[in-house]
Amino acid sequence: MSSVAAIPFHLGPELGRAINRTDFFRLLRAAAQHYHFECFALARVSEASPPFSTREIIITNVAERRTALFLYGMRQALGLLKTKASQFLATPLTGSGSLPEDYPRDLVLNEFDSNSFLLVPLFTPEGKRYCVAFSGKRAEPDQGEVAEVLLDTMRIFDKFYEEILAHEISGRLTQRETEVVKWTSEGKTSADIAIILGLSEHTVNSHIAAAVRKLDAVNRVHMVAIALRPSRFSSSTTRSSSFDR
Repeated sequence: MSSVAAIPFHLGPELGRAINRTDFFRLLRAAAQHYHFECFALARVSEASPPFSTREIIITNVAERRTALFLYGMRQALGLLKTKASQFLATPLTGSGSLPEDYPRDLVLNEFDSNSFLLVPLFTPEGKRYCVAFSGKRAEPDQGEVAEVLLDTMRIFDKFYEEILAHEISGRLTQRETEVVKWTSEGKTSADIAIILGLSEHTVNSHIAAAVRKLDAVNRVHMVAIALRPSRFSSSTTRSSSFDR
């Protein structure tokens, strides 16, 4: 048997292949499980709203109906969340929730109150701020483990930025998304495009979903209509070169 430790899922080939939110959900979930956390949430840190508010969460495995409890438990464990966003989270924060002895037992208990939390700060090259929160019924991580989680999370976030955030910030389609839009405009189905481009149908649909989102369209028909507007592609030559960029 090889003495070389197996590469964790979130740092293996799947990281290099990640292209959509579902892929990054799986990577973050795997990272959480690797470090014995049950829950995770990736969120923006906005100057206009309290740190880590519900509406700023981008990807999480916490059910929507439990999100408020999750955030409450985290804030109880990490009092620094009460500071202003401009002062919030320059370094990783850890803390554990604990129920006081006089906690009213007749009330519904918050399942996150006794969890340990770890918040990891993240930044884009433009200076936009993000954070990943991990939560689980485990001991607080020591400094060495915090450093490992920080490094792993930064690797995932860097890939997330490269594949998703950078293009959403610019509003531009990636080359692959442009190719998919082109073939869709010519009446090809996702299955057809998958064969033409050598991709899986799932990947093609992911590119279509990303293009729909970036173009603020409601479906793929609307997506094509927006992409082919004269104001976007002023001539057939411009259209061709835009599709091929």
